Amino acid sequence: MFDEPAGTELTLGELRQVQVGILQEFDRLCRAEGLVYFLAYGTLLGAVRHGGYIPWDDDIDVMMPRDDYERLIVAFSAGAVPRLALGSWRTQADWPLPYAKISDLRTELWEPFEVPVALGVNIDVFPVDDVPARRTVRRVQSLLLRFLRWALELKYIAVERGRAWHHPLAIVIGKPILRLVPMGWLVRALDRTARLSRSHTGDRMGVLVGSFEWAVPRSSLVPSTEVAFEGTWYLAPRDPDGVLAEVYGRYRQLPPEHQRISEHAFTAAWRPLHGCERPDG
Repeated sequence: MFDEPAGTELTLGELRQVQVGILQEFDRLCRAEGLVYFLAYGTLLGAVRHGGYIPWDDDIDVMMPRDDYERLIVAFSAGAVPRLALGSWRTQADWPLPYAKISDLRTELWEPFEVPVALGVNIDVFPVDDVPARRTVRRVQSLLLRFLRWALELKYIAVERGRAWHHPLAIVIGKPILRLVPMGWLVRALDRTARLSRSHTGDRMGVLVGSFEWAVPRSSLVPSTEVAFEGTWYLAPRDPDGVLAEVYGRYRQLPPEHQRISEHAFTAAWRPLHGCERPDG
């Protein structure tokens, strides 16, 4: 485990300002390179329902068709955007996630991972994969994805966080066993399983490597449209309502007040380095 950030902790306003700055640079790069992306999850929901952040949210999610996602990783490897860094299993040997994060290097962020990961304030970037057309292939893929997600989360999450979705017996027995399995093996296995459809492509696509898998008709995602988020227009699925309904159900209905809280457990701070400039504002 590693210590929490030693710098000055960010306020919620500063955290969001840094995240939006990352999103703006990401959008600029994607448009310049001809890369397709879409706002995703709570960010898309917030854009459609609130015109920006969900009031109690504190992160930003985007998703990209697999080919564009892979091109993005290459672009960042070439130093495409100053002050930002992309982390993924392709660029970092100890990366514990099957998707990428783009971090602001002026900040540092602590999450309850059992395996230390150097991060700054970031946005999540998920690959969008094709879903196999054949039912048998789809069912096998889904079972494998579910098991690998469970094993990966059990391996990297800190014990005190794991109890929320892993049985205590799994934590006691499973974590010691999984410590023998390299993190990279699990992440690569999950990634390969998500890409299984390359030879069995159907007419549906979605995010298969997140905390749960979902898919919609291809026509619901492409070609992209635009929605406003915090005063700026970003790319979004062609049918945002259809995507949000698939992921969240009756998403326009606000949850009960006691559920209007952030589900994330991170601490973010300015990196205590001489000469680091904070954003204006």
